[in-house]
Amino acid sequence: MANKNLKHKNTIFEALFCLLIIILALLNRSANMPTKTDWYTNTSSKMRVIMSEFKNDDLYIGFEISLDDDTYSYWSNPGDSGIEPVIEISAQNAINYEVQWPLPEMIKDQYGTNYGYYGNNVIPIKISLADTKDNIDLNLSYNLGVCNNVCIPIDGKIKIPIFDSKDYLRKISNRRIKDALENIPSYRDDGINVINAAELRQSNNNEIINLTFSKAIRKIYPMTSEKFFLSDNEDLEESYTSYNFLLTRKIRTKKISSESFSVIILDDKGFFIEDFIIN
Repeated sequence: MANKNLKHKNTIFEALFCLLIIILALLNRSANMPTKTDWYTNTSSKMRVIMSEFKNDDLYIGFEISLDDDTYSYWSNPGDSGIEPVIEISAQNAINYEVQWPLPEMIKDQYGTNYGYYGNNVIPIKISLADTKDNIDLNLSYNLGVCNNVCIPIDGKIKIPIFDSKDYLRKISNRRIKDALENIPSYRDDGINVINAAELRQSNNNEIINLTFSKAIRKIYPMTSEKFFLSDNEDLEESYTSYNFLLTRKIRTKKISSESFSVIILDDKGFFIEDFIIN
């Protein structure tokens, strides 16, 4: 009887020991899982990638840019004289990806109005992954402009060592990526439009889009368009009840009627995307 009890205790001990080994292995796996790449130094800047966040079955990584003092880089719409940024992801098991640009600052100087970022910023990248158990191996390449007195185009590549599968990545989270996602402009939930009217006007052989608002706004940023370019035509003010953009057609014969434009509007309560069509 004593031998039977001893054998039973040994079996329990062996099972607990095996469970402890498994737990330690999982903890070691988490500790070894990289949460960021090394910094890659470039002109007046350094870059790295931080990992990761899962949301609605999509993987999010963060492209972190740290800029020297008084240096800025450009938003997706760089503005009048900026360098349009390009960020690309390559991966064998990525179906598609989307760079999600946080709200920029307006930068006005003698060359016009540009839009960009100062300091340290995280740009989230949404990646749709194939349904696979294979490890995920990503590469990021970038072409950006950095400006400090003069603007210089820079480029580079970052290898992202994600040594694990989609299932495992669901279990981890990154607060900085979550915070950056909260700064991505989106449409209003209430469906209310601030733009009352949008008219095309002629002025000194130039085409001007005039917008009027139902209430005063603080700022407005035009988003990128494949067919048209909107150049800010206003001086800096505390608020605006109307706004003018200089219109340039990227395709000269392209008609403007029924075309939809997207802008980001900033008011006292926050910021949001709104579309408009020329009346």
